[in-house]
Amino acid sequence: MYNQTDILEGLKNKDEKAFEVLFKTHYEALVRFVYKYMNNSEEAEEIVQDTFYTLWEKSEKISIQSSIKSYLYQAARNKSLNTIKHKNVQLKYANTVLYNSTEAIEDDESIELDELQDKINQSLDLLPPKCRKVFELSRFEEKKYKEIAEELDISIKTVENHMGKALGILRTSLKEYLPIYLALLLAEIISEG
Repeated sequence: MYNQTDILEGLKNKDEKAFEVLFKTHYEALVRFVYKYMNNSEEAEEIVQDTFYTLWEKSEKISIQSSIKSYLYQAARNKSLNTIKHKNVQLKYANTVLYNSTEAIEDDESIELDELQDKINQSLDLLPPKCRKVFELSRFEEKKYKEIAEELDISIKTVENHMGKALGILRTSLKEYLPIYLALLLAEIISEG
């Protein structure tokens, strides 16, 4: 039976058996822990696997002062928060692209606005009801995520998940308009230069 000292020594010596014991002991509980941050089983598993991978890869250099369990939970928590931060950056970028593409399209007289509006409406119809409600409150009523969460009695994380899903569906559905947006953006950059 491995105790903490055995496992730490085993990790430093790249003992696969010690690592396996550590993995089997903490994997499922860590996935449940990370799920609370991510609200997505696949992402939670990916983060925990990455946490163990990093531990194995850097085991010779890592200095664990607390218990190995505390170390794993802290590392998994940090990876979760970094993932959320990265997703928020992506979401802000996607929001900017969606907002700017709408503005650019409005400025371009050659695009059939009626056709585009129909396509947007069709795309909105593809969204699940709760997802669409969150998107409309954010984009059309310009409410902040916190306000939406309070109004719909859901968590801010759930609002973020709905927005991410909505933007993904809309991006896919409206992808044929992306080249038009990029051409307009390029023309704007050239005219400013």
